[in-house]
Amino acid sequence: MEAMDPGIPPRPDLPAWPPTTDDWSRPIPRRRAPRAIAAVLVLAVLASTLFAGVSFLVRDAFRPEGAPSEHEFIYLRQDGSPLRWNPCDPIHYVVNPGRSPEGSVEDVHEAVARVSAATGIAFEYEGLTDEVPTRHRDPYQPGRYPGGWAPVLVAWTDPDTSDISFQDGEHTAAAVAKPLTPMTGEEVIVSGWIAVSEDDPNPPGFAYPGAQGPTILHEWGHILGLGHIEANGELMEPSGGWMTDFGPGDLAGLERLGRSAGCLDVPEPGG
Repeated sequence: MEAMDPGIPPRPDLPAWPPTTDDWSRPIPRRRAPRAIAAVLVLAVLASTLFAGVSFLVRDAFRPEGAPSEHEFIYLRQDGSPLRWNPCDPIHYVVNPGRSPEGSVEDVHEAVARVSAATGIAFEYEGLTDEVPTRHRDPYQPGRYPGGWAPVLVAWTDPDTSDISFQDGEHTAAAVAKPLTPMTGEEVIVSGWIAVSEDDPNPPGFAYPGAQGPTILHEWGHILGLGHIEANGELMEPSGGWMTDFGPGDLAGLERLGRSAGCLDVPEPGG
């Protein structure tokens, strides 16, 4: 039996920040920086302290508010509870930086730290890998990762050669993620992958919603079991909800997926 395929839609290209319209649903090209941001960057060269104050005011003025009820799960188990990891075991992960910009691996670690704080789940970094993500990645690879289920793979990949689609209709995804269940079909997440497009032009860091850090954090939300929610003010909104961190609904959903939800039985790999 094949592993569950929750069919997670990719995160589309993010619009520009800050928004240049009051209509939050209207897509805005993100690769064209608004003149206000360009002016702020000039001021930053002249006075970094002034830039910090202006940056905070701009960000705060456009930050939407979420609500704890605003979260969804990728898949529900037969008992009605969300599909999730066993929160009593650590989640292992590896990174293939590919042709990523400097600072990208640090973004992964920062995203993991935020997910761990929100769920109470421990994470263990197993180092760099040369594994390339594929749509049908096997959650059990004893030849490459002996001793247990394959760690979560976070990798930068060429969308032109990958079998993973970075297209969602007219949108191009910055990254795509998929949690993996055992091939025998048990209702527990045991592995997963995050594929980040090497063509995404946004820089590392968490300074603004279009940056690489919030994108990776959004994808980790999928790996933990969160689905998309059509609500700005939540990072799990399909385009990121104008957020640089999890919103109140995201955090409430992650709490339901974390240690407070109790332990789960996990089958032995290869069984």
